[in-house]
Amino acid sequence: MDLWQWLTLAGAVMLSGISKTSFAGSLGLLAMPLLLLAFPADRALALLLPVLILCDAFTLQSSWKKWDLAALRFLLLPAIFGIVAASFVLLLVTIQQLQLFIGIGATLFALRYFYGNADLSLFAGAKAGISLGFLSGVSSTLLHAGGPPLSLHLLARQLPPVSYIATSAVFFAVLNLLKVPAYWLTGQFDPADIVRVLYCTPLAFIAVQAGVWVQRNLPQQLFIRLLYLLLLASGLAITAGALKS
Repeated sequence: MDLWQWLTLAGAVMLSGISKTSFAGSLGLLAMPLLLLAFPADRALALLLPVLILCDAFTLQSSWKKWDLAALRFLLLPAIFGIVAASFVLLLVTIQQLQLFIGIGATLFALRYFYGNADLSLFAGAKAGISLGFLSGVSSTLLHAGGPPLSLHLLARQLPPVSYIATSAVFFAVLNLLKVPAYWLTGQFDPADIVRVLYCTPLAFIAVQAGVWVQRNLPQQLFIRLLYLLLLASGLAITAGALKS
């Protein structure tokens, strides 16, 4: 890899690590566009998965046993089915259509928070958790963009920041590990790239600890507002990407 590729990889590691422990992965959506500045799309997708797994490990260590088991009960199994279903989804819709659906949904939900009295209870129940968990599994597998559907449910449940981060960490740690066999069997993993990501382990640790500091020092109300702002930004970014495709 050349210097520019190493810099973009380091930037993706920093964004992913800080995001996972401060904003439950929302900021990490910027990691994929960053990698695309230096790598083709298929290699960027394959590079980002080990980066996410590396950051997941440090995030779980920092938020161990602080997750919301009730939320995970409704989210995880449908998300696993979503991973399996992802290959069949492409028979019905294109990736661009899926991006558009997720992007518009996330954008509208965030806008309702800022400009109206959103009825969050609509997304807080078991049925919503099952539906959004499935959608997160699909979009995470195809786009590495499972954050917005998950955020819709966790924000609606009004979890404390620490519980929000920990629940998101468990959810994505499980999903990202389950994606490994599919990536490996389809030949997307380059062993040399995995070694290169491992070289970034100290950087991932520093990024995760920086995210922990941010999360602990932000007032809860500001934390929630920033999460909605990032949800809005990610929704707009995903929508724009779909429209450009």
